[in-house]
Amino acid sequence: MKKLKINLHITQKCNYHCRYCFAQFREKQDLPVEEWKRVIDNLEASGLVDRINFAGGEPVLYRGFPELVDYAFQKGFRLSVISNGSLMLDPKMVPEGFFRKIEMLGISVDSINPGTLQKLGCIDPQGRVLDEVRLCRLITKAKDENPAIRIKLNTVVTDVNKDESMRALGSLPIDRWKFLKMKPFEEGDFSNKDLAISDSAFEHFLMQNPVRQGDAVPEYSLTRSYIIVDNRGNLIDNQGDTYTVVGNLLDEDFATVFQRYPFDEEAYDSRYTETQAG
Repeated sequence: MKKLKINLHITQKCNYHCRYCFAQFREKQDLPVEEWKRVIDNLEASGLVDRINFAGGEPVLYRGFPELVDYAFQKGFRLSVISNGSLMLDPKMVPEGFFRKIEMLGISVDSINPGTLQKLGCIDPQGRVLDEVRLCRLITKAKDENPAIRIKLNTVVTDVNKDESMRALGSLPIDRWKFLKMKPFEEGDFSNKDLAISDSAFEHFLMQNPVRQGDAVPEYSLTRSYIIVDNRGNLIDNQGDTYTVVGNLLDEDFATVFQRYPFDEEAYDSRYTETQAG
């Protein structure tokens, strides 16, 4: 088996309230920085992992985010980040030199229509959305700092945006564009099932939004192929409409926990290839 990419959802905190978001974890309190470092040490010691993706919530809102990125970078991991992009131009949140440590920057872009973004909850408390101008500024900043960085857009397709066109973004220097069919999910009082779409509606969206440059990657399912560690250091199984804890990486070594995880290696390999490693 090839070495793995692990998605560390270091916080559930977010300045958006995206109605489809599956990062709804049972525990709201995040691990402190030193415990996240122990998790990273655990991944290193396993010999099974060579890539870490920092996610959330919004990972920039985790107080020790730059420190954790630097720690994992010094350990030799290949790093990526998935963010809503709204805070990444703030030097207080993302210090100078940050993008030089990142191989791929993933930015969530679910629409270019402010009204749609508001309906989806992809809007901050001040009523601002990530419009085309701010998106372009972020991509330019990342590439100025690290010309080798790869840019990925993530678009979650729901009942709200399934009929929209994203073609206006086609001229941006995008290396990969992932279109994700929304995963129905329930946790506590949260449910996104009212936003669910059929495979045919998803396919219609893909036909309406051909990608002019970079790779276009449709994702029908992330089940057991997107390896998630939640904000408490738990490896979780995302089969079904809720999460099941497989084991905690502060209590057990990763290799032992991962043996209990019903990993879909074939689906994983179809998502992460040498030419499409995002």
